[in-house]
Amino acid sequence: MKDLIDYLVSLHPGPILDTTRLEDLLASCWHEFDGGDLEGMSGDKLRGRMEEVVWKPPVLSFLIERHGGTVLGSTRADIHSWEVNVQECSASLQTGRYRQLRPRQERVDVKPMAEAIIDSIVNQREDNRLKWNKDNSVRVLISSVLPTGSAVSQTLRGRRRRLQKMLDEGLGTVGWHKVRTNVYQKYS
Repeated sequence: MKDLIDYLVSLHPGPILDTTRLEDLLASCWHEFDGGDLEGMSGDKLRGRMEEVVWKPPVLSFLIERHGGTVLGSTRADIHSWEVNVQECSASLQTGRYRQLRPRQERVDVKPMAEAIIDSIVNQREDNRLKWNKDNSVRVLISSVLPTGSAVSQTLRGRRRRLQKMLDEGLGTVGWHKVRTNVYQKYS
């Protein structure tokens, strides 16, 4: 910690453009800062990743891009804003911003899908998206309509939820009711 403080004291307040030495010093004592472990942060994640670093004694502030969501397929990285008070040996975090890393998938309009499925159900047509049961109920094979892998998991869940909601509402207006998730039956 002493090496970090000595280094910072030697700097003029304001933006720090070359952060190489600072990153090494801060990373080596990061574990000493109260709050430094928020959001799974650790000192080794600082090297080569600190942005917009500003020294306003006794506070060092910076941004860092975190990629946890990208592991799950997200096209966005979270941007964390850190404030490190070297006098109090504390670190605080602000989240809520993100950076678009690659283009988002195009929006899918599920309304035409829902309308086509409702039409097949109402007219009791064979359709590869439907499985008719012996009790005249019908299961919508949601993974045939919106297949796994057709979008990142969060996007796919959202599309399926919107489709299910439109099916529930649309079938309800034409005499069908939901028996359970993705299964519908005509009112008797």
